[in-house]
Amino acid sequence: MRKTMESFLKKYLKSFRPDKVTACQFQADYLLLIGKLLKNGFLLNQAMRCLMILNQDEPIFKTIYQDLEAGFMLSTALRHLRLPPVVQNQLVISQVNGGLQQTVLQCGEVLKTKAAQQAKLKELLAYSIFIVSFLALIVIGIKLYLLPQLDNTGQLENLDHYLAIGFVLISLLMMSLIWFIFYLKRQSEYQRAQILIKLPLVNKSYLNFYQFSILQGWGMQFSNGFDLRKMCLNNQNFSEGSIQNVLSKKILDSLTSGRSLQKQIEKEPLLPNELNLIFSIGSGVNDSANDLLLMSELKYQATQASLKKLLNLVQPILFGVIALIILSAYLMILLPIYGMMKGMN
Repeated sequence: MRKTMESFLKKYLKSFRPDKVTACQFQADYLLLIGKLLKNGFLLNQAMRCLMILNQDEPIFKTIYQDLEAGFMLSTALRHLRLPPVVQNQLVISQVNGGLQQTVLQCGEVLKTKAAQQAKLKELLAYSIFIVSFLALIVIGIKLYLLPQLDNTGQLENLDHYLAIGFVLISLLMMSLIWFIFYLKRQSEYQRAQILIKLPLVNKSYLNFYQFSILQGWGMQFSNGFDLRKMCLNNQNFSEGSIQNVLSKKILDSLTSGRSLQKQIEKEPLLPNELNLIFSIGSGVNDSANDLLLMSELKYQATQASLKKLLNLVQPILFGVIALIILSAYLMILLPIYGMMKGMN
């Protein structure tokens, strides 16, 4: 059994090198590996021990194994991976209420798609930076060596204006992007989610993922006998500002104050309006749990589809931006030359 386990692990670890992948890819690979081990019937502590032995250069495996040996739950031990709070909370809910294997695999797949998206974006950005740098060198070379020999009419000043405007616009764009990234990091998870679901292009991907996480957590807790009030009281124990924590407080406040739950669901963008249909039917807790889990599965599929669609859109958009940059560079070069020729005529 031990040899079988080690050979199984070596098969999946052959291409698993944490020092050569991004943080998101590392998290995705590790979650998928754990999910596959659980799916194939491995005992968790034994699998983690083999994983630690086969990856002695990576201390995080040893730390996670030590937490498991100390009696911590897997979802708690995985905090060392620094997973997004919504994923970490989802793992805690699934281990307490059942369905850990499926949750680990689904979260791993979502993170894997996200990592592939990041890798493609970096690749295209590197290509874009190379093109822009090459064009900048051409423009500077023409300005310094070619145009001064042709300029007898003072038209060279136009190119200086174009270059100054281009430099200012690029600087403002970069500064705005850096400010926005730091601004997002300072927000709580719930506040960050409210911003991300309003951004163009990526809004559907984030909204589907957040709704999938929320609905799956609710469905698992309902299937364990929780009602809505008890579930909200339980979810208040999550970290302050997390999605599960804030939503549970809002819904519990509506329930205790007598306000309409339907209006609260309609007002909350992270909650799908289909919840009103589930709660208005008045079916039992088990039926509501099944409906929530089914809806979460649909949201999971929608998340995967929207991420793949976004991945396919990245390349055309960046190529379009590159085309605009090339066109702008040509205009900056040709307009002064055209002005010189017109003046000479």
